[in-house]
Amino acid sequence: MMLAVFFDILLECAAMTLILPDRSGSVASDLRRLLGADVTKSDEATKTAYAVDASMYRMIPQAVALVETESHIRTVMQYAVSRGIPLTPRAAGTNLTGSAIGSGIILDVSRMHRILEINQEERWARVQPGVVLAELNKELAKMGLLFGPDPSSGDMCKLGGMLANNSAGPHTLRYGAMKDNVRALRICLQSGAWLEARNYALDDPRVSNLLAAHTPVQEILSLVRDHAVLLEQRRPTVSKNSCGYNLFGVADGIRQGRFDLPKLFVGSEGTLGVFSEATITLVEKPTSSLTALIHFKRLEDVGDAVPRLLELSPSALEVMDANTLDLIGRSKHGIPLDAAATLLAELD
Repeated sequence: MMLAVFFDILLECAAMTLILPDRSGSVASDLRRLLGADVTKSDEATKTAYAVDASMYRMIPQAVALVETESHIRTVMQYAVSRGIPLTPRAAGTNLTGSAIGSGIILDVSRMHRILEINQEERWARVQPGVVLAELNKELAKMGLLFGPDPSSGDMCKLGGMLANNSAGPHTLRYGAMKDNVRALRICLQSGAWLEARNYALDDPRVSNLLAAHTPVQEILSLVRDHAVLLEQRRPTVSKNSCGYNLFGVADGIRQGRFDLPKLFVGSEGTLGVFSEATITLVEKPTSSLTALIHFKRLEDVGDAVPRLLELSPSALEVMDANTLDLIGRSKHGIPLDAAATLLAELD
C-alpha cells in the first residue's frame, strides 16, 4: 500500500504519456519557436543518432533539445508537460540500460559543461551536468584533488548521467557511489519550479518553506516517516544498490534529524526532474598506489578471499571471470590459462 501511494505521488512529479509519431513535426516546430533553431534539432541524422545509447535498444525521438541554460530546461519541461510528451534527459548516453533514449523529446545537457566553482579548502565543486568526469578530474588533479566515483566509462560519461543512475566503480569501496558524494542539487521539477535539494536539518526554516512550495515532496517526507519500519525491514543487504528510488537513504537521514533530499533524486533516472547543477564532495588524490592481480582456479574461492582482503582496507576490488579474461587476452597480460577468475586489488 505504501509503495502504491508513493508511486502515485511520483507520477505527479514526472508522469508523461506517449505521443503519436505524426506530431513530431509540430513538436520540432514548437521547440524551434521557443528555443531557437540552434538549440532544437529534428533532422533525420540527429534523430537517428539520438535513437541509441550504449545499450542494445533503439527508439526514435520526436526532437532533440540541446539546452544551454536553465531557462531552456524550464521551457522544455513546461512544454513537454503541458502536451503530455515524454521528456528524456541525456548526458553522454553511456548507460547500458537504454535510459538515455525515448520516443518524445531528448533533453541533451552536453552544452552545459562548465565547472562553476571549486573550493579547495572545503573540498567541494559546483558543476553543470554536461561536465565530463575525466575532464573534471584532470582539473582537480592540479590541486591534488579527485572526485571519487569512477565508472568504467569515465573518459566519456558526464556528471548529469552519473547523478541520474547513481554511478559507481571499482573505488566505490573507498569513496562510495554518487549518492554518497553529493552535497546539493539544483533541479527543475515537472511544474517548472526549481528545487534546491540539500541535506537539510529537519528543523531548518528552509525545510518548511520547501515543503510548502512543493506538495509532492512534503507527501514523500510523510510517507517515508510513516513507513520507516517497513523500509528498514525491506532494505537490501548490499553495499551498492541502483534499483529504484533510494528511500532507504531518506529514511536514514530522518532518523538522524535530517531531510537528505539529494539521496532521493540521485539514481532517479530523470523521472523526478532535470539537474542543472550539482555540488559534489571531493577527496585528496592519492600520491601512490599498489595494484595486485590475484588469480584463482575456482570462482568460488574469490568469495572466500574478499573478507580477508578487506582487513587490509583496499581502495578497490574488482573481479574478472574466465570469459572476461579470455576476451582481454590471457597471454599478453600474464594470466594463467587455468585461472577461473582474477581479482584486482588496489591499496593506496
